[in-house]
Amino acid sequence: MSNLAYDNVSPIRPDTEAVERRVVDTDNGFTRIANELLEAIASADLTARQLKLMLAYIRKTYGFNKKSDRIADEQIAQLTGLSRQNVNKAKKELISMKCLIIEGSQIGVNKEVSAWQFSKCLQVSNFVSKPETSNVSKLETSGVSKLETHKRHSSKDKKDIKHTSGNSGESSDTPLKSLPVIRPEAATHSPKGDKWGTADDLKAAEWMFSRVKIVTPTAKDPNWPAWANEVRLLRGSQDVTHHDICETFRWANADHFWQTNILSPAKLRAKWDTLRAQMSQPGRNRQAVAQQPAQHWNSREAWENEFL
Repeated sequence: MSNLAYDNVSPIRPDTEAVERRVVDTDNGFTRIANELLEAIASADLTARQLKLMLAYIRKTYGFNKKSDRIADEQIAQLTGLSRQNVNKAKKELISMKCLIIEGSQIGVNKEVSAWQFSKCLQVSNFVSKPETSNVSKLETSGVSKLETHKRHSSKDKKDIKHTSGNSGESSDTPLKSLPVIRPEAATHSPKGDKWGTADDLKAAEWMFSRVKIVTPTAKDPNWPAWANEVRLLRGSQDVTHHDICETFRWANADHFWQTNILSPAKLRAKWDTLRAQMSQPGRNRQAVAQQPAQHWNSREAWENEFL
């Protein structure tokens, strides 16, 4: 005969499911990263998404012994568990902060941690399109009477309601603003994307500002996208190299008259012809500059030897 009191007693330890133990080991692969870079990331003012992306790009580059690579947003989304839209948004934020850099079609972590700018994060809402699409709007308005449409969109004026009812195949939402075009070769750009420059344009702009600080120590940091944009436009309009630009700026910076007048790439661009003409005048405080082939100008050795 069974004991009813005993049968109703629950076991002290309920059944538990077996959990597979997962132990990581360097034998399964590892990522080699500089301690300074790791420390910079640890101390950086990053959001959780941005931190995930930094680690993911390190895994996809340094994890394969590469400095940069062609990495689709979908790959980062799979690795981080974020949506592709959030990956794209956080990526643009990190590029604007110069934590990530783009070289052609490749992307990677910017090892020049002193160039990271956390106070200049772009308002990425300008870059990310609204989730509503014309197909969604079509589903909302197709087969809906004027009265129902009015109830749903009571905040819209009559003109919008007529447009919705008479053109059921078109979206009734406000047209999205055109998104800025960010060029792959842009190392810096304005929020709208209308002002931009390559890594060497920005490098030349930063060098110019270092010379300006000698003449005007109280000068505030400039708008870097605007400065790099002027360098880029000067190259294109005058068909000159970065070497020619910095050579001319250095001459003006040493001239007693021009050193207080040429304090930006925009001024240099406006007075370019005059400056180049005066540089060739004998006895006009002309500095001797070693000439070198233009194709070698952007090499690290040429830059450091002549301008740093």
